[in-house]
Amino acid sequence: MSETWRFINSGKLKPHENMAMDEAILFGIINKNAPPAIRVYDWDPPTVSFGFHQKIKEHILPSKVKEYGFGLVRRPTGGRAVLHYDEVTYAVISRTDGILKGSVLESYQKIGKVLLATLHEIGIDATMQNSMPSEKEQRTWVNPCFTSASKYEINFNGKKIIGSAQIRKGNALLQHGSILLNHNQELMAELMPTNNDKEKKTIKKLLSKKTIAINDIIKESIEFNAFVKILRNNFKKYFRISFSKNQELSEYEKELYEGFKNKYNINEI
Repeated sequence: MSETWRFINSGKLKPHENMAMDEAILFGIINKNAPPAIRVYDWDPPTVSFGFHQKIKEHILPSKVKEYGFGLVRRPTGGRAVLHYDEVTYAVISRTDGILKGSVLESYQKIGKVLLATLHEIGIDATMQNSMPSEKEQRTWVNPCFTSASKYEINFNGKKIIGSAQIRKGNALLQHGSILLNHNQELMAELMPTNNDKEKKTIKKLLSKKTIAINDIIKESIEFNAFVKILRNNFKKYFRISFSKNQELSEYEKELYEGFKNKYNINEI
C-alpha cells in the first residue's frame, strides 16, 4: 500500500513565511506524526537565503540586498548563499523511516532521480553529479552555493541547475532546493563583499560559467505552474505515493507557522 503525502503549492510567499512554513511542517511530522509533504514555492520579493551556520556579513552585503529590493533570510539547512529569483523552490519533508529511509546521500539520490526525470521530460539532457566536491571547493567559504555541486545534485553541461540542502531532526528530514527557472546566479556577485571590481568580475564570470537556468536551455519557456505539474507527477511516480486532497497545514502546524515567522524575520538574525 502506497504512502499518502501532501502536495502543497504555495505560490509566492515572503522569505520569512517560506522558511517558517517548511519548519512548521517538519515539526508537525516530528511531534504529531503529520503526513509527509512536498511543498513548492517562489519568493516575493526575490531573496538571498544563506546557510544556518553562515555569518551573514562575511558572505552578503545587506546594504546591497536592500538596494536591489531583495529579501534576506537564514535557512534552517546548511550550505551557502543562494539568490532565489523567479524560480521553483521545492521542499521534501518526511519521516526517515519510510520512502526516504537510509543515509543523507541515499535520500539525496532518491529525490535527485525525480528532479532529473522532470528535467528530461521538458527536454533538458541533465545529469546527476556522481562525486563529492574537492577539498579545495569545500574550503572556499566565499563561494556561493551554485559554484560547486555536491554528490547527486543536478547539472547541465557542467553547469549547476538545481542546488539542494538537507537537515535532519529527530525522525524526520527537510530537504529543500532551488530550481533555476529564469535566472542564473550571476547577480550574486553584486551582493557579495569583494575587494575590488576585478574580484567582483571574476566571481560573476565564475557564476556564469557554473550556473544555468531552465529557460536559458529550452526553446519554449516553461512557467512555474507548468513545471510544478510535471514535478508533482514525477514525485508520485518515482516515490510510488498518492497525494491527499487536503493540502492544508494542520492546526498544530499553523500555530507553529505563526510563531516561526518571527524567528525567520531578518530583524531577528
